[in-house]
Amino acid sequence: MSYCSGNYSIKWKGRPNNVLIVKKPNDIKTENALVQIANWLHESQPDLNIIVEPDVAEHFQQQLPFVHVIDKDYTRTVDFAITLGGDGTMLHLSSLFPKAAPPVISFSLGTLSFLMSFDIDKYKQVLSDMITGQVGLMMRMRLFCSLHQQSGKRIEVEGTEVDDRQVMNEVTLHRGRYPHLTTIDCFVDDQHLTECVADGLIVSTPTGSTAYSLSAGGPIVHPSVQSLVLTPICPRSLSFRTVLLPPSSNIELKVNKWF
Repeated sequence: MSYCSGNYSIKWKGRPNNVLIVKKPNDIKTENALVQIANWLHESQPDLNIIVEPDVAEHFQQQLPFVHVIDKDYTRTVDFAITLGGDGTMLHLSSLFPKAAPPVISFSLGTLSFLMSFDIDKYKQVLSDMITGQVGLMMRMRLFCSLHQQSGKRIEVEGTEVDDRQVMNEVTLHRGRYPHLTTIDCFVDDQHLTECVADGLIVSTPTGSTAYSLSAGGPIVHPSVQSLVLTPICPRSLSFRTVLLPPSSNIELKVNKWF
């Protein structure tokens, strides 16, 4: 990749070999788009392997007999990905890549499309530019999250430790079904920042700043502005407002033991 005018541009070492297509489930528009795009790629790029999720391959085994299914370790195989749907589809795709994620082209076919960049009617030109390396690339940060008990031991569900997660939008610590405000101690880089008495606390990426954080009164942050957005949910104190932190910050949220 090279850096140009605030964004990155793609330079393939060789032509991409594998593309993953992820679609919104149970939606006729994305089904039609998948068939259309997959057939066009198969005809125009016969050396390109088209990968879909197992349930999609099973559903379209008659219409798309040439698609491939692989184990869930997509990171080492997929050169770039295509999403057909809305923001939820993009977030699902992000969850398929727990480590490094490939370049993603998102076509708007969902209810909400804050993260969608391209019109489906222009898919031929967009995908041709992607394959030949003539597109810009905007880097989007994700959060690394781990869950621990008060003792420091990892939280377990049915005897199995909850794995670390990488999330694209936000991490939210919320009071849940309890009627009272929760008290959350917030530490940044091992230094106590504040005690938050509120319905909850949101730590979001710039991408997630247009999601739950925005509804809670947080700012809209451009994806190129690398930062972490700390937003309280209905705080008791009117003086507690959103805080922007450096992207390298290590944030620790502790639910008060008296809660």
